[in-house]
Amino acid sequence: MPHILIVDDEKNYCTVMSRLLQGHGYQTSTATNPFAALEQLTLYNIQLILSDLKMPLMNGMDFLHQVQRDHSGIPFIIITAHATVETALEAIKAGAFDYLLKPFDNQKLLLTISKALDYAKLRDQNKLLRQQLERSHSRELLGESPAIRQLLSDIERVGPEKSSVLIAGESGTGKELVARSMHRTSPRSSEALVSLNCAAFAEQLLESELFGHERGAFTGATERKRGLFELADGGTLFLDEIGELPLALQPKLLRVLQEKRFRRVGATNERECDVRILAATNRPLEQLIRSGRFREDLYYRLNVVSLEVPPLRQRREDIPLLATFFLQRFAQEMGRPLTNIAANAMAALQAYDWPGNVRELENAIERAVIFSNGDSLQLPNLPAPISSVHVAESACPDIPFLEGSLPEKLDALEKQLIHQALRDAQGIQAQAAERLGISRSNLQYKLRKYKLI
Repeated sequence: MPHILIVDDEKNYCTVMSRLLQGHGYQTSTATNPFAALEQLTLYNIQLILSDLKMPLMNGMDFLHQVQRDHSGIPFIIITAHATVETALEAIKAGAFDYLLKPFDNQKLLLTISKALDYAKLRDQNKLLRQQLERSHSRELLGESPAIRQLLSDIERVGPEKSSVLIAGESGTGKELVARSMHRTSPRSSEALVSLNCAAFAEQLLESELFGHERGAFTGATERKRGLFELADGGTLFLDEIGELPLALQPKLLRVLQEKRFRRVGATNERECDVRILAATNRPLEQLIRSGRFREDLYYRLNVVSLEVPPLRQRREDIPLLATFFLQRFAQEMGRPLTNIAANAMAALQAYDWPGNVRELENAIERAVIFSNGDSLQLPNLPAPISSVHVAESACPDIPFLEGSLPEKLDALEKQLIHQALRDAQGIQAQAAERLGISRSNLQYKLRKYKLI
């Protein structure tokens, strides 16, 4: 239930308004002056303010400015019997969502409240979506290999469920893309998908990111902050590198999973939340459990369903598709005329082992596009570790295909090498043996074996 704060110096008016809103499913608090209202804002998770304009000690406009400064983001609606065009315009410019006159129609008030709450929710979600799009560069989970086809099939089956999912895989394999795909296939797809890298924050800051904090909760907490559990309410929260979650925070996350409740840092009251948790790890959590660095009960709460993202070296057949996708994207972004990848460059991409997986491939193609000229990405444009692997492999001569069983093929190859060594040594057996790295007597044995003498 959204929590609405009603501020008016007439106590009876506050009571009547509170009953009206509670009758339509809202939670309410009241204050008869702005100073008491500001105190309420530090105690409760207020999601909207209805305020009178003319009040003693502090008027509604000054109260609005104070809220905008210390509690920005809370929708503010002014209701007054003393209205002018000038004050209405001033209120809107100062950040008020709307301005209503007393007496007002109840349905109009309820509609305005509903619009204000929807606006605040959409604003917060859009902010998160913009941040996610900037990080993701609109990437997709691409591939036609059996491993990726199986993963996509598992995502379609697991995505619509409510269960927590643990996504395992090496760094750079695309675990966040798996989380996005599951969110898109779930009933929560119209709500926010919020992502957090657990290794990117110190313990105190990580707790604040997850659960939010109250003003003054710690040094630097100059205003109240909503945490990711609040922002993801009704949607999905993706926790990357969950194995890096500090041990002190693990019981708090476990409690949210069990009871769907949490508490802001510095707060005394709890808040409910409806969030699906998707977690990812590039480290075996079982080893962390044995070393006492990860709670076993949290592991089983997170690992209701597990998915494994294969490394790129195990699905080399997907490399041409991924490389071409990145080439097209970066060529468009940089205004380059590149349309294809040269055959030897593609062979190099497929020969390399990609310890950094898809992320390393993406970076390699971006770098190659920067250094490319013309309409084709060439082998020298690739980073040296990739192009040198191909050069080293291409320097090895191809062994001709020979008919027969493996022993027969080995004998034929050995006979061919001995014949070549004798020819190079102009028939001198001692020099031929030295070239082959065997003794002269061993060479003579093999010459008789293969009937070369």
